[in-house]
Amino acid sequence: MIQALLVSMRKTVGVAQLAFRAAVRTRVVAALLGLLALCVVALPVVVQGDGTPAGQLHIQLTYTLGLAFAILCLATLWAACALFAAEIDTLRIELTAVKPVTRAELWFGKWFALLALDAWMLALVYAGVYAQTALRMHREAWPDSVRPDCHFVTRPELPSPVEEAREMYALLAAKGELPKGVAKRRLLRILAEKAPDRYTILNPGEKVVWSFTLPRPVGKGDTLVLRIAFDTAFRTGRTIVGVCRFRCTDEGASQDEVPLPFDTGNLEPLNFRLDTATFLTSDSGDAPALRHFTCTFHLNGSPKHDSATMLRYRKDVELLTPGGSFLVNYARSAFLQFCTLAALAALGLFLSACFTLPVAAFAGTLLLVLFPVTHSVTLVVSEEDRDTWLNRTGIWISERVTESVNVAVRGNPLDLLTRGERIDRKLLMLSAVWDLAVFPLLFAAAGCLVLRKRELSEAKS
Repeated sequence: MIQALLVSMRKTVGVAQLAFRAAVRTRVVAALLGLLALCVVALPVVVQGDGTPAGQLHIQLTYTLGLAFAILCLATLWAACALFAAEIDTLRIELTAVKPVTRAELWFGKWFALLALDAWMLALVYAGVYAQTALRMHREAWPDSVRPDCHFVTRPELPSPVEEAREMYALLAAKGELPKGVAKRRLLRILAEKAPDRYTILNPGEKVVWSFTLPRPVGKGDTLVLRIAFDTAFRTGRTIVGVCRFRCTDEGASQDEVPLPFDTGNLEPLNFRLDTATFLTSDSGDAPALRHFTCTFHLNGSPKHDSATMLRYRKDVELLTPGGSFLVNYARSAFLQFCTLAALAALGLFLSACFTLPVAAFAGTLLLVLFPVTHSVTLVVSEEDRDTWLNRTGIWISERVTESVNVAVRGNPLDLLTRGERIDRKLLMLSAVWDLAVFPLLFAAAGCLVLRKRELSEAKS
C-alpha cells in the first residue's frame, strides 16, 4: 500500500514538473511577470494618496497587492482552463494517455504545477511590495506610530448579530414598521448583515459601559491601545468632550479606574495608550496575566446645546493588544490569497476537462463576473420576487453561488493587513481545509469522471 502510494506520488510530481517547465518556457509567463512588475512598481507612482505615511501604506497594501492578486486570479483560471482542453483539442493528450498515469495523477500533477507557479509569482509580488514599503519607511523616516504593525483587535462583548437582528425585528414588529413583501427569514438575515454598521446615538450626559475579554492575556511590559472613532450628525465637527474610565477586573489586578479624558473636534479616532503596569499593584508578585477589562464612556455636555455622538460599537470601539510581527501577518495574508488561487486552479481544471478551451475560459470568467451580481441579488430580493418558478430558480442559484464563494473566499486579508489586525488562525485553517483539500478533491473527482467519459483522442472537426 505504501509502496503504491509512493509510486503514485512520484508520477504526480513528474507530471507537475513537466507542466511547470512547459509553462515557464512560454512567453505567457514572461508577459505575466512583466505585467505584475509594472503593477508593483508603477501603481504606487500613478495612484497618489493623501501624502501621509498611512495613505501611502494603504495604497501599497490594498491597491497594489489587490490589483496584482486580481491579475493572478484571471491568469490562474485561464491557464487552468487551457491545460486539459488545449491538449485534447490538439491531440497532445495522446502522448500522456499512453503512459501508465492515471487520470487522478494527471489532474493533481497539473494542479500542483499551477500551485507552484502561483506561489512563485505571489512571493515575488509580496517581496516587491514589502521592499518598496521598507525602503520608503527608511528614506522618509516614518515614526513608530505610523509604521505597519500587527495587533489583536478585541471589540466589546455584545449580543451576536443574529440576536441583535431578532431584537430589531421584534422592535419593528411592535411599531408596525416591518417592510412589506419581505420574508421574515430574509429580513433577519439582512438585519444581521447590517449589524456591524448600525449606529448607536449617545446624547450628552449619557454613558455606556463596554466589557472586553482579550483572546490572549497580556502581561507586564505590554501596551494596550483603546481606540474609539466618533461621528456626529451631518458631520458637523462640533467639539466632543468626555471621559473614558478604564479598569481591569482580573483577580490580583488593581481595581482603580484609569481616567482618560478627551476633548476633540476633528472626528479623528482617539487612541489611548495604556501600560499594563498601570493595573498592577505593589503586591502583584509575578505580575498576573490580564485579560478582562471594562470601559465606561461618558459624554459631557448638555442635550440642549451640544450635539449627540454616533458610534458603531462593532467597528468604532476597539482594544488593541500586541499580536506579533507585521512580517508574519504579511505572510498570513499571502497564504490566504494563495488558498484562493488554489481553489480557482481546481475550478479551471474541472472546466478544462468538461469543455473546449474557449467555452471553459468563457464559463470561468463568467463565474467570476457573476459573483458580485448574485451577491447583490441575495441582498435585495423580496418575497414578491419568488412568485414565478423562474425567479425562484434564479434566486436559488444566486444563493448557492454566494454561499459557495463565501466558503472559498473567507474575509479580506488585505483589509485586515492594512488595519494592522492580526489574521486569525481559525481563518487560516478554514481556508486551508476548504481551498487546499475539500474543493480540489471535489473538482478532481468530478473532472476525472468527465475525462473517463470523454474521448481523449477527440479530433477537431
